[in-house]
Amino acid sequence: MSEEFSYSVDHADDRELKLSRPLAVIDVQSTGLDPRTARIVKLSVLRIDSVGGEHVRSVIVNPEISIPAASTEVHGLTDLDVAGKPIFRAYARALDQHLSGCDIAGFGIERFGLPLLCAEFERCGIKFELSNRAVVDAMVVFHRLEPRNFNAAYTRFVGGSRKESNDPGQTARDVLEILRGQIRAGSSVPESPCSIEKWSKGIDARAIDVQGKFVWGKEEEAMINFGKYRGHRLSEIASNDAAYLNWVAAEDKFETDARTIAELAVNGQFPEVESGD
Repeated sequence: MSEEFSYSVDHADDRELKLSRPLAVIDVQSTGLDPRTARIVKLSVLRIDSVGGEHVRSVIVNPEISIPAASTEVHGLTDLDVAGKPIFRAYARALDQHLSGCDIAGFGIERFGLPLLCAEFERCGIKFELSNRAVVDAMVVFHRLEPRNFNAAYTRFVGGSRKESNDPGQTARDVLEILRGQIRAGSSVPESPCSIEKWSKGIDARAIDVQGKFVWGKEEEAMINFGKYRGHRLSEIASNDAAYLNWVAAEDKFETDARTIAELAVNGQFPEVESGD
């Protein structure tokens, strides 16, 4: 890491971000949350030179796959919005040049945005080098300034300071109280464990499996939610392309429940909506 950036919670007027080379602040919107399989649908770059000049570049990208409804809820872009737009490959060379010599910044960029951008470049045969540039994640800085640990969660969602106890069940009780406090604090947090899990991972609320590879359709029929058969009924693909489902069942990148759904579908067994959740 270079030492070209200065951060502080001190609000003194003489403290500021110091640059000795350009800084590119990147915002990435995508089709999903897994950098290995997601595709970029919108990319914005704010490039700041060392003397403060700014240049904004923003493009909408055709991801060549369907955009899930859950992703549209985040960035507002639909399949109709990206239809006819250039694919990432059309921008790749110019973007690589635009980012040449720049340090990189973003919010949550280390965990998602940058791996996704590198994956898109790699698919275009471009190796986007990171070794000679600083990568500053404003989310990591935020968490350093305001710790996100167990005690901090207790203070925020339960109140007061967590007390040490010899009771072997006390930590578990504290976790339960934190969870209850999180539900009370945010109306967007669901109330059932299954729904909370999906919400916290950003998975479609209609998801059948933990990754959201299969979802419930409007008629409560299992649908495929990824790849070339996204939007197709599972029963349809089981009849017309069982080999595809056999591939899913054997592929390690899918979680066990998704692989099981695919395997059972080949044998004519399909998920059914459970009542009461």
